[in-house]
Amino acid sequence: MKRKLAIFHCSFIYTGGGERIVIEEILGLRKRGYEVDCYVPIYDSKLSYPDIIKDLKIKTFLPQLPRWVLLRFAIQMVLSCVLAPVLAWRFRKYEVILGANQPGAYMAWVVAKILKKPYWVYLNQPNRVLYPRDHEDWQNVRDYYFLSKLINRLFRKPVAWLDKKSITGGRELLINGRFVAKEIVRVYQPKSWLECPGGAHAASKKALENNRLKGKMKVNGCRFDKPYVLYTSRHEPWKKFDWAIEVFKLVAKKNDQARLVIPGAKTSLTPELERLTKKLRIEDKVVFTGPISQKSLWRLYQNAAVYIFTSPKEDLGIVVEEAQAAGVPVVAWKEGGPTVTVVNNQTGFLVEPYSLKKMADKIVYLLDNSRVRDKMGRAAWRHIKKNFSWGRHVDILEKEFKKAI
Repeated sequence: MKRKLAIFHCSFIYTGGGERIVIEEILGLRKRGYEVDCYVPIYDSKLSYPDIIKDLKIKTFLPQLPRWVLLRFAIQMVLSCVLAPVLAWRFRKYEVILGANQPGAYMAWVVAKILKKPYWVYLNQPNRVLYPRDHEDWQNVRDYYFLSKLINRLFRKPVAWLDKKSITGGRELLINGRFVAKEIVRVYQPKSWLECPGGAHAASKKALENNRLKGKMKVNGCRFDKPYVLYTSRHEPWKKFDWAIEVFKLVAKKNDQARLVIPGAKTSLTPELERLTKKLRIEDKVVFTGPISQKSLWRLYQNAAVYIFTSPKEDLGIVVEEAQAAGVPVVAWKEGGPTVTVVNNQTGFLVEPYSLKKMADKIVYLLDNSRVRDKMGRAAWRHIKKNFSWGRHVDILEKEFKKAI
């Protein structure tokens, strides 16, 4: 008989690391024979991993409002939370519940209390509505601005209490890596916690032999030559794509053949980045591919010479793991999530924050020294395969679930 598990997640309305983790948890646990259903307050298959999300059959706590409804995401989020006690009966058949981020953890807490079921909590980061990063900007979801202002002005104390109670009340608190664990432990002070970082699927060994310095690429109608430096992430201000472009300006002065490739759906930030390339007179060397499929994204990883990561306060950085899993050395700041996932001087370089020149120098060094670049790329591939595979992530979850089943 298949064991029945429910995962409660915050949303699927953009393509991010938190969403990727839940997707891999669903796929990994189903592959091992579990019956897994995922529920969210807000869902739009066109906005979050559109080429793979439909096959997962994501469910919602409540029917979704039409796209034309103003603040529909905020309304659905609040209603799901308020009606959680009434909705609990829907989850009688599940033996275990995993609350992934808020309000997933809150929903799991309510349902588990009413049905007397065991539940776990998985956190990528503290609740950013209550505990935002410095200069946090929810670029893609304006509804979060509204919720943040509403909660912090009128309901901060009760919401903060429910937030902490639901996160620390489960069987165990699973955390997405050692770096962000410091902040989560400081905020919530759990009795115990378990490291369970997100991961990546390692490329085939044959893919490591790809010529990353010569050849042509065509992705989403965009044609460009190798070698190229790659940066993959949502176009949001705190990802600091502007720094990546400014770094590449310095790279281009020493390596005229290289390109900077930036895939991803356009946001209100993208036109600013395009204007910056023109201001720096490198618009012919920076490629914005627009939205691409996961298959095309993987091709970009497998043919990139160097991966650049300029986000200053990333909690983990699954894209950094994905690049290394494809055999690409990473150049990032010696701060944040990459300090956990990148081995300095072995799988890439961790550069003094925030020296654009030093970052550019390391990129040029890798572009000019193919033997070092290849050696680091192979080391990166082995590192992720051993320490940050999705299989290892699901192993940790399954071990915890078996204690209760």
